[in-house]
Amino acid sequence: MHSRSLILTFFLSVFLTPGLVAQEKGGLVHRLLEKIRTPDRRYDAAYIYQPAPRWHVDVTSGIRRAGVSQENRFVMFYGLPDEEGTIILTAGPATLETALKGDFETTVGLSAGYGGLAGSFSRTLGKDKSHSNTTFSFDLMMSGVALQLQYFNFSQPMEYALSVENAPSLDVSGTTDNPGRMRALIADVFYTFRRHRFDYSAVYKGGKIQRKSAGSWMFGTKVILGETRSDPDEFFTPLTWGVVRQSTAQVSFGGGFSYNWVPYHRQPYGAHEQGLRNLTANVTFLPMVTLFNQFTSTYYMEVDGEMQPWRKVPMNGNLLVNYVARAGLCYSFGRYQANLSAAYDSYSYHGTTHPAGEGPSLDTVETGGRFERWTVTAKFGVKF
Repeated sequence: MHSRSLILTFFLSVFLTPGLVAQEKGGLVHRLLEKIRTPDRRYDAAYIYQPAPRWHVDVTSGIRRAGVSQENRFVMFYGLPDEEGTIILTAGPATLETALKGDFETTVGLSAGYGGLAGSFSRTLGKDKSHSNTTFSFDLMMSGVALQLQYFNFSQPMEYALSVENAPSLDVSGTTDNPGRMRALIADVFYTFRRHRFDYSAVYKGGKIQRKSAGSWMFGTKVILGETRSDPDEFFTPLTWGVVRQSTAQVSFGGGFSYNWVPYHRQPYGAHEQGLRNLTANVTFLPMVTLFNQFTSTYYMEVDGEMQPWRKVPMNGNLLVNYVARAGLCYSFGRYQANLSAAYDSYSYHGTTHPAGEGPSLDTVETGGRFERWTVTAKFGVKF
């Protein structure tokens, strides 16, 4: 589905939720909204204040840097002249390093939702079509459980560096004429063990208010579906036996700690949180081990003068370590909130494939890559 269609579908679903509930009493949507609307009795009121859930709209702006670096190792055939000038065909190890890493960029976005249910969209500000970074996310924050879905689409010209081990005169580097592309869908699920005194969403989504400082051990699960691809018409495509697209599917599990520090809190004295004042900061760190890591390479070949997909070669990758790192600050005043948060996302992949299947060992392509994203976001929101 096109990303714009996905975004439109989500926002329609959010704002049409009351109609869906009316038509489907007792259904999943109805039960979910009842869960969001009903105060949770397990919260310790001395630590957690639960405002009545309402519609909210937030404007966001931030600085972001996203990118992926990749390395392909393979055997390359090349010809070099001998002492008499005769061209000798030689096969030797070579490495192609590619990267989609731009500068820090400014983003703008919009978020809307109800209670702990929200959807948001942001994109790069002031860039041309060859440099674009679009992110769409969906969040569901409930008592002790947080779910976040993120889809991002990153595109810009690709940097490359080809090095031939035994023939340095053939080394070449530069930037592609056509943009490369990186896309990923990431699902994060967090479970809080000390849920009666600690609320992870207090800083990032503001559904609940942390009255006193508290922390909790957390369990996390991360699912990643990612894809990195170059333009098949680039000169280096035949050198890697035609590898154009690398995709990965990962499932990671892990645990860590999250802490909310509350230097200031004042309870509201009127309707709609009139008089509420709260300042809360959060730090979260969760190391994760990737237990499932399937890696797929798509190879292209020239057919009738055009590069077309030729073969998909899947394999199971190595055991890897990923992690989730978050930090944020939230100031609530009445029905308004101002948030500042920072996040670092990272995942890596590695595998070896044979584009010709059970063919000769010379066609082996060893690929490793790493995705990283730094984000600093400022948000201002109002509840209705």
